[in-house]
Amino acid sequence: MTADEKSYWRNPAVSATAVEADLFLVEPEGQDVYYLDAVTSGIWRLLETPLPRDAILRIYSEAFPEVAAEEIARDVAAAFEDMVARGLVVIAPETRPPGSGKSDP
Repeated sequence: MTADEKSYWRNPAVSATAVEADLFLVEPEGQDVYYLDAVTSGIWRLLETPLPRDAILRIYSEAFPEVAAEEIARDVAAAFEDMVARGLVVIAPETRPPGSGKSDP
């Protein structure tokens, strides 16, 4: 499985707090608070369920057709990589449907 095929989701240990229109995340171990801008808050909302990076990029591209594809790709990649580096977003556990041909644990 390549990095592009992996699905990501919200780190379940991170709590989100909305203050008016703004969204903040709190990491429980260090109690660091992160402000989410428009791009990162969109990614956070999308990752309520696991998604691969490519799906996030497609969703943003469809939502903002007037923005150049290169700009969207750059902004989404930067935001996503920062969220992963900070541990706010993690690789989702791999789940296989029963009988998918791979051995079940």
